[in-house]
Amino acid sequence: MSKQQTETLQLGGTPRADLLPASAREAIRRRPIVRRLVLAVGLLALVTVLAVAGATVLAFIAQAQLQAERDRSETLLAQQQEFADARAIDAALTEATNSRRAVTSAEIDWEALLAEVRSTLPAGVLLVSVDGEITDGGAPDSGETADGADPEPEPLRQDSVASIRINATSPTVPDVEAWLADLEGVTGFAGIAPPTSVVGSEGASYTVTIEFLLNEEAFLGRYAPETADAEEED
Repeated sequence: MSKQQTETLQLGGTPRADLLPASAREAIRRRPIVRRLVLAVGLLALVTVLAVAGATVLAFIAQAQLQAERDRSETLLAQQQEFADARAIDAALTEATNSRRAVTSAEIDWEALLAEVRSTLPAGVLLVSVDGEITDGGAPDSGETADGADPEPEPLRQDSVASIRINATSPTVPDVEAWLADLEGVTGFAGIAPPTSVVGSEGASYTVTIEFLLNEEAFLGRYAPETADAEEED
């Protein structure tokens, strides 16, 4: 007689039916996506907060720098107000210096020039008169005549800033050529303005008229600014 086979009943086995609703399964499937979205939103919020914080800090620093520059400007203005009188005095001194230079720019020591002219007189020649004048070339703003036209240049006359006209007498015919050569040693000599005349006759005195020209070396330049060479020598 064979043994009767016994049947084994398994409990808790793999279910054969899925009772979850479709929405629940869809929610389970979307959980990783939702977590990623939440993480992305969190990172975006963090970046936004950091950006706002950085902008706020930069704005604060810029405002502080601006305020510091304003304070510095106010300090400088206050210091300038303290030295306003000194600046006004300096401006007045500068204006006075410039005016003095302009007024004395064409200043000539006529007395010293006259002494030099006397030292060139030939023997027996006596001065009758000596007239010195500043020519148009030495006067400021003299490039045009009264009617606005350029002045006509004089033939055979060198450029000059001043001239000296000499009238002298001599009992004999003077050596005018030697005298003219001596006049070239006068300070600022620029040439002889023609004509040079000698009028007289034997037995009577001779009258000599000479006009010689001066260049800018004749100016005293007492208040002229020092040149670079003079500063180097000092």
